[in-house]
Amino acid sequence: MERPTLLPGDIAHQEIQAQYVALSYAVSYIGSVTTLELLHRRTGSRGCYNWSLLVGSAISMGSIAIWGMHFIGNRAIILDYGIESHQLMYSSSFTALSFFLPIIVLLSAYMFIGTNEEVSKTRVSIGGTTAGLAVVLMHYLGQFGISNYTSVYRIGFIVGSVIIAIVASNVALLIFFVSRAKWAGTWWKRIGCGFVLAGAVSGMHWLATVGTDYRLRNAVLPKSTLDRKQTVIVVGTLCVFTCTCLLAYAIILGAKTRYMINKVRKVTLSAVMFDPEGRLMVSTSGALPTEVITDTLNSVLDQEFNKEHPVFLWFYRVSRSWNSVKDFVSGMQQHLRTVDMRKLGTEDQSALNLVFREMLCVAAKKLSEQLRQPLDQLGFLYDEILHTNNNSRNRANTSSGSDVEKLRKVSSGKGQTLFVYRQVTREEAARLQSHGYRFTSTKVTLDVVARSLQLHREELMEHLRCIREASMSESILEPGIHLGCFAARANIEGGFDVLVQNLQPNLIPSVQLPAQTLTDEMKTVFQSLDGFTMTDVLRSLGIKLSICTPEEQPFLEDLRSTVRALTKAYPDTFWNDAIFSSHSVSMPCRSGTLDVESSTALMYIFRIVVPIHQRELSDGIRIAPFEFFNMQQRTFSTSRDHEVLARQIHTEFSGFTERVRSPKPALLSPRLKSFMWPISNRPNSSEKALVDNPFANIMISQAVDVHSAKTSMDAHELDTFRHNLAAVAVREIEEPTWAEEYFHLLMSKPRSP
Repeated sequence: MERPTLLPGDIAHQEIQAQYVALSYAVSYIGSVTTLELLHRRTGSRGCYNWSLLVGSAISMGSIAIWGMHFIGNRAIILDYGIESHQLMYSSSFTALSFFLPIIVLLSAYMFIGTNEEVSKTRVSIGGTTAGLAVVLMHYLGQFGISNYTSVYRIGFIVGSVIIAIVASNVALLIFFVSRAKWAGTWWKRIGCGFVLAGAVSGMHWLATVGTDYRLRNAVLPKSTLDRKQTVIVVGTLCVFTCTCLLAYAIILGAKTRYMINKVRKVTLSAVMFDPEGRLMVSTSGALPTEVITDTLNSVLDQEFNKEHPVFLWFYRVSRSWNSVKDFVSGMQQHLRTVDMRKLGTEDQSALNLVFREMLCVAAKKLSEQLRQPLDQLGFLYDEILHTNNNSRNRANTSSGSDVEKLRKVSSGKGQTLFVYRQVTREEAARLQSHGYRFTSTKVTLDVVARSLQLHREELMEHLRCIREASMSESILEPGIHLGCFAARANIEGGFDVLVQNLQPNLIPSVQLPAQTLTDEMKTVFQSLDGFTMTDVLRSLGIKLSICTPEEQPFLEDLRSTVRALTKAYPDTFWNDAIFSSHSVSMPCRSGTLDVESSTALMYIFRIVVPIHQRELSDGIRIAPFEFFNMQQRTFSTSRDHEVLARQIHTEFSGFTERVRSPKPALLSPRLKSFMWPISNRPNSSEKALVDNPFANIMISQAVDVHSAKTSMDAHELDTFRHNLAAVAVREIEEPTWAEEYFHLLMSKPRSP
């Protein structure tokens, strides 16, 4: 059969090649999945990280899913029975415009949708509608760029294609952002959303194509045209590049997943950060920022690593005073590289503890660098160690290995996780989001975090609740007079425990008196009750109220009400036999002033030894190891023990820093220096440091007014003062805490109920 000759103005016969239809959908799907993956990784609207993801998602959707799909789809159209000279050709200028215009439109749409964890359906609908219109805009702009044909459209198909593009785009984006906000956006859900989004592009394109005819033009073709082979090459190159990037990303993600699984078998340090709204900070994969400290040390340490271990007690204090250690971390890193565990031996526990402390500080420094935060803003160490449930099949052989790696042996197949926590400001939260972190509801992301840490969901939820409460404000007494109960109980595994408040475990059970200041009359009342049991105190106060003067009555009533409130808040029967002490204890308290001396509260205490068989306790109290509780009394923000700790750390670790510190370049050559300063008169390094700064490397506990000293001393006296100060090493020993004093008092005078 003879084919009719196609003349200018005639409608060309067209056919569709199925293989290119399938290929065009595959191209659109690749672009759609890439777009959703990049949007999934966004954590905020600030920072180069988030902007690069936003621009990348707009480019992948606009250039591959829409633009690439369009030209691959048009390659499936065969006009005029396949005559090569009558196939579609495109204007270079309009082709370039159709490439960039949808990218700009989509960029504005994704910016409007935002990155809030709470999905705004209105914003998503507007963004989805804009994305659908971008598909339509690109299609008809690309059609307008056809050089050798004029497109003839049918209105019904145009309307139908617009509806398909808008509806399908809205459905895909709404499902995606809802699942993302609920942290249910797993990879297979993003794949499903990718199918729907690619269907929006392909459905719109092919419905519009069915309703389009092509009329051959009479005009001469412009010089700058692209044939269908060239467009396929361009689109194919973009798709290959995108597939390569996705494959590399999948490999990296798999490696990170395996690394996280391996992490939970070790001793790790994780950061728990909350914003002012109480939302938890996580990475884009839903995990907490984590650094490995070492493998479990139970095989080489002399006792299990728990909250009573001296290393944990030390690190707990350091986390409340990062400034005391931050200058020595570099020296610790250098020292760890030189440690030979074969020379230390497992029997030298002090050396092993030293190495472990260095590992903790180095891990904290790396974690702060991961968060791009200063070390002193990393947060406080949580008072519990969580054990992961991931068992290791291969037990480590603790007798092999050398250097520090000998510390890194798994003994039980279970890891341990330590938490540092704090509440960040809104500005800090915005900065962390710009670095690739997200803040979301704890309930929403709990399952993801629990899986990443290999912890039970309920256990993790309870710990995160406690951490959140601790991060909001310091657990410390209010100024005033308090009545408290100090109770110790023997531990069947050795040592002693104390009873503490359930919600504030660094405080003993206590209730505050209404009175703010202590008068002599109040002291007299307290002294008259010394040695009484709590039951006798209530009975005695009742008698005193019946015979007291009107001036004494208010305080006696307040005191009796406070004792009753104490028994009501902690309704354990053994408190009735607790013995009252009229000796008040000065404790740190919350204060708005900078005067440390004024940051105290007075505590009058009932003391008792709880029988070891007493296991049931009221809801308001719980058990805490005495050593840990005693250490907590040194970590209040107003405690002077921070200064003592800083001096101890300086004494212990300053040598590492000095050894790794690089020498400063000499300003003068040795020959010129010897000429200007004879060797016989040249001071040694210690003397020169003393001349430059007589207070160098000297840490003192009290402020010294050097200016006043200069004005009140002559030159000889000042020189003598400098040399004496440099020669005397100030060493301050920590005084016993009130808990130690009461514990010894309790043990020296035991009382059986």
